[in-house]
Amino acid sequence: METIKEIWDTYRSCWDDPNSIQRTEKLRKILTDDFKYIDPNIEIRGYLQLSDYMKQFQEQFEGASFITKDVNIHHNRCLVNWNMINDNNEVINNGSSFVLYENDKLVQITGFFREN
Repeated sequence: METIKEIWDTYRSCWDDPNSIQRTEKLRKILTDDFKYIDPNIEIRGYLQLSDYMKQFQEQFEGASFITKDVNIHHNRCLVNWNMINDNNEVINNGSSFVLYENDKLVQITGFFREN
């Protein structure tokens, strides 16, 4: 059994994984079948749509990645604060994600961040 922090780290790493096959496989393992992702730009369902969205992110923000600042957990929920950094490790945005999870899988993520 993985901890939610390990599951979150796998999810976070998918945002900068350029290999779509590996990324999609990692997401399939950590997301429920009815997974839902929402942020100010989009609302999607399932690991395939999320993987495609992550690819679009990589194309739009070449060299960007995320670092987790902290994770607050209770009752199958967590609030994650993070920074988006460029390839020089400079913070280019920050935000928070509200996460619902069950049985070692992510059920829903709602992202909050400043739109540029």
